[in-house]
Amino acid sequence: MITLSAAGADTLRFAIGMPDNSPIVSGPKYFAENLSARTDGALDARLFAGSSLLNFSETFPGIRDGVADIGYVVASYHRAELKESNLIGDLGMTGTNIVAMAGAASEYCFTDEACRNEWIAQGQVFLGFTSTAPYRLISTTPLASLDDLKGKRIRSFSAYGRWAEAMEAAQVNLPAGDIYEGFSQGTIDVNVHPYEALVTLSLKDVAKHVTDMPIGSLYINALFNTNLDAWRGWDEKTRLAVMDLAAESIGRSVANTYADDTAYHEKGVAEIGVTVVEPEQAMLDAKNAFVQEDLTEIARLNEESFGVTDAQGKIERFNALVAKWEGLVANIDPANADQVAELFRENMYGEADKATYGM
Repeated sequence: MITLSAAGADTLRFAIGMPDNSPIVSGPKYFAENLSARTDGALDARLFAGSSLLNFSETFPGIRDGVADIGYVVASYHRAELKESNLIGDLGMTGTNIVAMAGAASEYCFTDEACRNEWIAQGQVFLGFTSTAPYRLISTTPLASLDDLKGKRIRSFSAYGRWAEAMEAAQVNLPAGDIYEGFSQGTIDVNVHPYEALVTLSLKDVAKHVTDMPIGSLYINALFNTNLDAWRGWDEKTRLAVMDLAAESIGRSVANTYADDTAYHEKGVAEIGVTVVEPEQAMLDAKNAFVQEDLTEIARLNEESFGVTDAQGKIERFNALVAKWEGLVANIDPANADQVAELFRENMYGEADKATYGM
């Protein structure tokens, strides 16, 4: 927990949900450390990591109801309320660079009226998405072939769940906080998660194998969602300061997550006693084929099951933003927090009117 207080400042209660040792938390820490100075002492922040204030599932309604003033919201947990955000999140298996995907997703929602307004309707202001590291397969037994996947109970969701079923495995829905117990009790055999979950969620104690097959990421994690009443109570200068600081902090979060994942990939997994499994080519080919075939299904499901209009057009717009951001990221070091923070501050809002945003 971090508390930074300035005389006369309003202290924001910031619910993160993530454990304190996650690289994602580096963004909120930077935000808390700099908020008072950026707002001329009007605001400061107190961070509540893990479930010390609200857990992942509770944070979304908790921000709306004022239990927290600001918080980290996993949009995929709230599909019914956040159908526009989840549409672009469904494309998680198509991207490879988490910095580009988080930047593109953030710009998409800032500049898409339906996406912006679905957050407003829930009593909160969206201030940008961060991303997890690439997902891999953390498992109790080695998974190297398609036969190894058959019949396995895979904790997954969205497109990842459809992929599991296409591989003749079973999709299991389970909140992140219950994964360790799921492995311990044998209700899951596999978890779709980044390397870092081996440490941050202590999965290394219950799952000793990880298949080195990046299958996507989750980049619709709203890191700085802010209570709507609080936002509208601040003057324009304060709101603009919070927006820019949030953008920089998201950039740092994504860069540090990228760097952390690279370190795990290069040597860190072996150091914690987990075996890296190399997938057979047939397993890689099947995953790639599924991703292409699923694109049409994503548009259909979002329109027919979730009520999204013009899903295909929105997918095309998002893909164009991904291409734009891949070009932007190619000019920097994606593991450099300073460079990514500047990139996000300068580009994340697109054509959104920052002065009137959220009002």
